[in-house]
Amino acid sequence: MSDAVLFGAIGELVPADPRAFGDWDDVLGRARIVVGPPAQREAPRVDDGRRKLLTRRQVLVLALAAAALGALLATPAFGIRQLLLDLVGRTNVRFSNGKSAPFEVRRQFFDLSLYAPPRMAPEAIASQARRVGVFRAFGKPHVLYVAPTRKGGFCETFAGAFGGCRATRAGRTLGLTWAGSPMRFPRPPNEPPEHATEVGGDVLTAAARTVRVEYEDGSSTPIPFTYVSKPIDAGFFLYGIPKGHEQPGTRVRAVSVLDRKGHVRARERITYAEPRRVLLPPARQSKQPIHRSPRLPPPSPPIQQGSDGGVVVRAGRNGVAVFDTTGATTRVRRLIRGLGLTYVCFSYMAYHEDAPAELGFMRTTLPRVAIRTFGVTTPFDGCEIEGAYGHRWPDRNGSHSAVEIAFDARARRFFADRAAARDLALFVRSRTMHRLRELPLRELVAALVERYGRSPGRIHYAIRAGSVVFSEQSSTRRRFVVVVRNGRIARENVKPLAFVF
Repeated sequence: MSDAVLFGAIGELVPADPRAFGDWDDVLGRARIVVGPPAQREAPRVDDGRRKLLTRRQVLVLALAAAALGALLATPAFGIRQLLLDLVGRTNVRFSNGKSAPFEVRRQFFDLSLYAPPRMAPEAIASQARRVGVFRAFGKPHVLYVAPTRKGGFCETFAGAFGGCRATRAGRTLGLTWAGSPMRFPRPPNEPPEHATEVGGDVLTAAARTVRVEYEDGSSTPIPFTYVSKPIDAGFFLYGIPKGHEQPGTRVRAVSVLDRKGHVRARERITYAEPRRVLLPPARQSKQPIHRSPRLPPPSPPIQQGSDGGVVVRAGRNGVAVFDTTGATTRVRRLIRGLGLTYVCFSYMAYHEDAPAELGFMRTTLPRVAIRTFGVTTPFDGCEIEGAYGHRWPDRNGSHSAVEIAFDARARRFFADRAAARDLALFVRSRTMHRLRELPLRELVAALVERYGRSPGRIHYAIRAGSVVFSEQSSTRRRFVVVVRNGRIARENVKPLAFVF
């Protein structure tokens, strides 16, 4: 708004009348603006040492401007108040100005299409993923990354919170995701929480000017959201619900999207569980489900074939792999006994040069099990069967899977390196080590020496710069390291082959 328009509006609200000055000293006193004789006023100093005083005319203009601004905000006829409220929190961001997403985020977007049938794959263009904003919820920052899809939609992820995809631009204008917290325990399964703690999502209309959280008591709050330009052409928001909105009557009721005129363009309600006392029956020992293999075509040529422990795998160009366990050795049979086995095939490919992309399926032990991968390129580098017994240190199979079939040298190196990384990670995150890590450094070292001697198995440890450095070398001569300082993981290089905490 220009000065001419502003003072024109002031003139309409306060007509000029030189006789209608009134008691301005009283008005200015109520406004906490002190004006008096020059000898009683405290004026700011200027460079030349002279004092500069506000004239009565200048004070009058400032007071009129403040009164006029308050009137504009309070008077619906001017529309200024509604305009300011509509624009609260909207930030426009050019997609091209966003910083390229880090490798791990690009791989996350890429992997969204690996594990779904082709008709369901979002096909995010991972190479174009960008960082476009940061949202805070309960003091924790969540970086927003977005990537376009090949079908004209987009995928988003709020680091440390949630993410999602719209492969195309079809669907609801407002995509709402919310997290909640139950107010009582135990809670029946599949029953929604009793109040929302966070809301987030995306908005598919460029006309959006306000995203508003509505509460059951009739109050509402406009929240910040970021609108990203084409090719994304959508808005995104993440908001932590303040305290005081946990009880019925004060909880979040809905999230709505308003345009410039205050019209609701989209609205999504939140449904809660009704608070009631529920007595759950005692837990029963449930039977493990049987995971049957679907009907699949046979592997198509060219065929890859390999074996380990008497188990033979035949894999084809169409992504179908058949595991034949009829000739499994006694040791392998013990490892693959049960109903929760996982049959996996993997390949090194884009965004997976350090560790292969893999796709596994839970199946029941059968003489022959068939799987079909989606997105994992063929020919495969290797396949494996992971037992249902879980991995604990020391692992019964040397931190290897029950069956490991390598079709090439890269897969053999992968199996060897992963076993070493797993062994080290399992040791550091074991229950015993978590207890020892709480000790002061000297006591920790003494406890390690007393319990494990100079090295626990293939693992070595040393004290360096106030930290304990655990290491293990693979048969490929690759060394893995985990550094523990003050009981916490300060540095490690076992990911993505293993996970340590």
